[in-house]
Amino acid sequence: MRILVIPLASRLHGEEYYTSLMRVYRKCLEGYDGVTVNDNVVTSINELNINYKFFDLLLLIHLTGGTSKLAKRIVAESHKPAILVAHGKHNSLPSALSAKAWLVQRGYKVRILYSDEPSTLCRVFNPVYRGLLAGHNLSKLRVLEINENGVLSDDAKKFIEITGAVVEAISYEEILRICERASDNELRDLYNHVSKHIDLSSVDYESLYKALRIYYAIRKIIVERGFNAVSIDCFPLVIKYRITPCLAVAMLNNDGIPMACEDDFYSLVFLAISPILTGEPGWISNPSGLTNEGYVKFAHCTIAPGLGSNCILVSHFESGYPYAVTCKMKHREYALLRLSLDYKRLYVFKAKKIESGLLEPGLCRTQLIADLGDFGGEKFIELAQGNHHVAIPWINGLDEMLKVFSWWMNLDLTIYA
Repeated sequence: MRILVIPLASRLHGEEYYTSLMRVYRKCLEGYDGVTVNDNVVTSINELNINYKFFDLLLLIHLTGGTSKLAKRIVAESHKPAILVAHGKHNSLPSALSAKAWLVQRGYKVRILYSDEPSTLCRVFNPVYRGLLAGHNLSKLRVLEINENGVLSDDAKKFIEITGAVVEAISYEEILRICERASDNELRDLYNHVSKHIDLSSVDYESLYKALRIYYAIRKIIVERGFNAVSIDCFPLVIKYRITPCLAVAMLNNDGIPMACEDDFYSLVFLAISPILTGEPGWISNPSGLTNEGYVKFAHCTIAPGLGSNCILVSHFESGYPYAVTCKMKHREYALLRLSLDYKRLYVFKAKKIESGLLEPGLCRTQLIADLGDFGGEKFIELAQGNHHVAIPWINGLDEMLKVFSWWMNLDLTIYA
């Protein structure tokens, strides 16, 4: 993402004051990848000669008051989204608020970032930057869709329309042809890689190597064709070939390649942004029932082992075929994310882990019993917008990251916490 920082000031406040202030801001912002800080403090629109087309976002710093007209003029001429940075002295915040009100009324994409002291900007900017990066990077995805006929699904086409990403489809047959080309050495290398994350001591090795071949084939296509995300329509594959891609899904997410099962492009959004927001992969899960205490049971067979501990391979729940992944989940709190079917609304539930692991045989193999507070039990069933919810670790600043991500993606955000 390319961000242009333009410091704004009124000469009425004194050059010595605002130039020294800008040195504090510059020290923070120049440490971020993709951020360009304009060389000089701007006090007049005539001092600017910038080709805005090379930037995705403007960060306008109101060093002093008397800068609202400058901000309005720059945003209006650039037609770029903008964040107006304000602090608690020299009428910085009043100018930012004035500019924002005028710009938003006219349809420009603008928000304010406030830090009372310039020296605290990095603390508040870091979650903003990660939220922006998460949204921007969706448009850079090159997604491999794996399905029965090798033709783009309607869900893939909608995902392309909403995000601007690239999606290309291939068939099961093409995947399976590549599976057969895996050498013993290549499979052994994959075995060693997986064994660092999952206990393989109790598996059937013939079945394991079939699962490893799927992992091998998808990895090979990703490397050779430059994909950085995957979605697979897995159930027809399981029924036809009696092997699951669950291990491949789990390991690719663990490797930093977001991969969604059940061809779920809604969940792929959150699998893609979780590493940016939290530094860890996400986990697709199904709400699968309620406990007597009103806790919600979430379950699925594809957890990335980096999200858990004591991970092993067991049979896939519905089919009994090899292999599913089960782990105990390591974090205490999670955000459970769900998009509306029209990609216009983002729903977030804050969840506290009560218990996790392979807790009962009648559910998918990794299970999370979660306390959703006032929004648990039957209330959750009323509020849920679909089956899959993606669990990501709830870390400090995540709510702000999700606000900025939603702003960038034009999503209405609801957080149930």
